[in-house]
Amino acid sequence: MNLLCSAKTNEICKSFQANLNHLTWCWLSLLENNPASLSQTAAVLEGKRCNDLNPFDAMQVKNFASGAEFLLNLVKEQKFDLSVSLACNLHSRVGKNEALQWGCLRTAPVTLRNIKFCPPTANLLQIISNGFRYLEDCISNPVEKAIATFLFVARNQPFYDANKRTASLLMNGLLMKSGFFAISIHPRNTRIFHETLGRFYETGDANPMFDLFLRFSQPCKL
Repeated sequence: MNLLCSAKTNEICKSFQANLNHLTWCWLSLLENNPASLSQTAAVLEGKRCNDLNPFDAMQVKNFASGAEFLLNLVKEQKFDLSVSLACNLHSRVGKNEALQWGCLRTAPVTLRNIKFCPPTANLLQIISNGFRYLEDCISNPVEKAIATFLFVARNQPFYDANKRTASLLMNGLLMKSGFFAISIHPRNTRIFHETLGRFYETGDANPMFDLFLRFSQPCKL
């Protein structure tokens, strides 16, 4: 999939808004195995009750969409920047009532299921701040920067939970800021996505994940 689909900010934002239900469904199904269907996701975001969807899963849907709408407003107002404070603001929405704490960096160790690699805890603020600065200043290609940001946040786990969801929004914010459509990956690719991400966690080799994003990502166009 060619991610280099540039457009004006107004068109990009309209496409993001129009595809909000689909984006929310794709990312939650892919990243969290959330069982909500696309139609259930749309119903939840319309304020309807889905009796066959448990409250926790419905909450994830609402929270992710809240973070996405917050991101959209930042892009519209040209206020999106890659910073710890903005990441925490996004996380305060997507991780609300789910993470141990939301809207702030964790202060205790976390582990990744079935992964030997342990994300850093000591000097975490400095690690994330320096990493964001490097991503902004040293990677000139906007698509590479966006994907690298997702991988950096996912591997370092700055929050107690909802790291990949926050990372997906940061990635799309960088893409939209740079004149590209937001992207999603269809849930049919869940298995290969998590297998490849797990190997990245263990080895730190990002190349297979870059290849996966470039192969499977779908730009959100009207």
